[in-house]
Amino acid sequence: MSNDESTCLEVIRWLEKVDAKAGLGKNLYETISRLTPSVSIELIIKSSDKQSTLLTWRDDDLYGPGWHVPGGVLRFKETFVERASKTLENELQIKEASFSGPIGFHEIFNDHRDVRGHFISVVFETTLNVAPRKELQATNTPSRGSWRWFETCPQNLIKNQAKLRKYI
Repeated sequence: MSNDESTCLEVIRWLEKVDAKAGLGKNLYETISRLTPSVSIELIIKSSDKQSTLLTWRDDDLYGPGWHVPGGVLRFKETFVERASKTLENELQIKEASFSGPIGFHEIFNDHRDVRGHFISVVFETTLNVAPRKELQATNTPSRGSWRWFETCPQNLIKNQAKLRKYI
């Protein structure tokens, strides 16, 4: 057996111990994301009059500061609707919404890194059944996790989501 085959078998034995439905953890997910695209959902949250779109503020090492369309990476054996619901709960603490779509599909690349550098993005229109929590609404200086309604797309939408501007 060659050294490559031996290494591959060792990796397979190690992966057999991972319960993917329980989550991969950050390190393993980021390692795998160097080798294969991630499937993500993006939530276009429209106001009741359909004139505004809700965006949340993001500020982290991967994307830096900016507004972004709420979304999340699909987990193993998880449906789009399950991930959409968990994303709303995680990002806005909202448990009541309806989802239409998909309304679009996009391939999103980050030209400057391989970790989390390629996404197949599935876009859903989302209608909230309850108002977002007022205490999470952004002030003039938004903070991580705050939200705001936009009638037009802000200039500082995170670069990785440029293809989603047409929905805002």
